[in-house]
Amino acid sequence: MAGVHTVHAHWEGLAQAKGCPGACWDRTTEGWQMIWRHKTIQVCMLVVFPLCLYLANLGTDVALALQYWSGRQAEWFAWTLGLTLGPLLIVHTWSCGFICLTARSHDPDRSSFAKTVQESPCLYRCLSSIPVVSIFVHYAVFSRLLWSGGDVTGLEVERNLPIIHLLDAVTAAISQLCLQTKIWVYTDERVSVLKVVSMVISLMATVKAVVTYLYYKNYLHRRPLTRGLVGRLVFMTFWKVLEVSVRVTTMGLFASAFTPWIALRIGLHWAAMTVAYFAIDRKLKGFVGLCAWGLAMVVDTFSMTFSPDHRRTFWLNSALTLLGNVTMVTVWYTQKAGDDWYDVPALVGIVAGSVVSSVFGFVGMVLSGRIESPVTFCCAKGESGTETAAERQNSPVPDSGNSIALNAV
Repeated sequence: MAGVHTVHAHWEGLAQAKGCPGACWDRTTEGWQMIWRHKTIQVCMLVVFPLCLYLANLGTDVALALQYWSGRQAEWFAWTLGLTLGPLLIVHTWSCGFICLTARSHDPDRSSFAKTVQESPCLYRCLSSIPVVSIFVHYAVFSRLLWSGGDVTGLEVERNLPIIHLLDAVTAAISQLCLQTKIWVYTDERVSVLKVVSMVISLMATVKAVVTYLYYKNYLHRRPLTRGLVGRLVFMTFWKVLEVSVRVTTMGLFASAFTPWIALRIGLHWAAMTVAYFAIDRKLKGFVGLCAWGLAMVVDTFSMTFSPDHRRTFWLNSALTLLGNVTMVTVWYTQKAGDDWYDVPALVGIVAGSVVSSVFGFVGMVLSGRIESPVTFCCAKGESGTETAAERQNSPVPDSGNSIALNAV
């Protein structure tokens, strides 16, 4: 497995071999650190921006539902509003639950976030019980810690908040993207500016939620700012934009022609991933573990987030996603029979995008050290001809400090 470290060294040293000199990067890093020391910048980036994106996603969805109502499109109004209020209730329930658990925590090593909540537990519980307001309670405590210079690490900030936004992305943003794509194709209506803005914001919210969750889950926030880290985040963001765009477009197109079957397709994908993950991960026990990771696998039916924890679940999800996208868009194209100008571009774009997204997923696994690259494998085999396949299979995966591997929660 020494070749894996070679891959990491190559990735980290790539920016030194190409691009701006090291002195230029050092000056850029120092300038950014000076800017980041200002608490106003921290609050804007870590509190104001996420909340504005959340409110913009919610507001544009409501405005779009009202547009359908004013246009006497009751069916689309009901679907759009339902996929706005339903996820809102889910996010509110989780937000309120996290606040209540934090207020009741008696751990002696509890975080500064928990200590702040426990200063006025009744107040925070009452505020978190109000829909929409509950998520603001988390950020109110977060901003208070930022302004006071307190410790902003801990379970509440590094896991609970990303999970809340991840739930909102899957239940609201992705659902709206699929629905609006279906409405556009099904009705062949002229796309309004509001719909375009709503879909763009939904895509931004989804990608931001997934990348942020992986950023904290892989402990990248505890690493110093390097060119390698920036490169990984840019690569991850580009991959997720492509992956989510292809996935929701495929499902929207397929649902426009075969609405009753889209739920079956998603359900089979979810069931296969849940059973596989529960069977492979030995830490998941009992009904609670099955429910928890059943919910997690809902995310992976749209964006690969938890399945890279294990090689087998990664390969399974990659195969299901790729085959599912190709099958759905092919069936849709066959039913359409080239009636519209966008049929062929959609078919070619989705197939090509699905393949490229799968390749990006493989590259991400290689860079994280979870999978050995073919080139490195061949080189290692040539250097050590006596190494057997069984030894390679049983050799541990290195836990490099430069790795973005997904560790099991």
